[in-house]
Amino acid sequence: MWTITSPAGAARALALAAYLGAVLAFLLLQEIGLRLRDEEQRAWWAGTGRDLLNAAGLVAIAGALRLLGLRWPAALLVGGTLTLAMFGASVLVATQLETAHRRLWAFVLGLAFALPALVFLDRVVAAFALLVGALFPGEPASSLPPMR
Repeated sequence: MWTITSPAGAARALALAAYLGAVLAFLLLQEIGLRLRDEEQRAWWAGTGRDLLNAAGLVAIAGALRLLGLRWPAALLVGGTLTLAMFGASVLVATQLETAHRRLWAFVLGLAFALPALVFLDRVVAAFALLVGALFPGEPASSLPPMR
């Protein structure tokens, strides 16, 4: 489950583009999510709309990670964690901090979470494998990748 079979050549370039596109789209859609949050007091469906945006972001990011060579369980775990981190960072900066250009800073912070996962994908997956191995001791050690 924790192995990465990275594509080569044009397939890798397309997978990288899919990941970056999914992350950028998710971060840009957070603006819509924040507007829905503002409307939440007046419309019953606004919270569900934000949840749907976040679910679509999870599917897109996890799908792109799958294209980068992760197996589905690892892609969903890493993609879900990234989605939550980017969403939390976006909401924190956009709603809780008093700074100029809050939306821009929210976008930059979201990228700060997403790009290291791309650059150090093998280390990120290895760290998640160690975490899962610690939480679920029945996980066979032979399936865990070595930490570099």
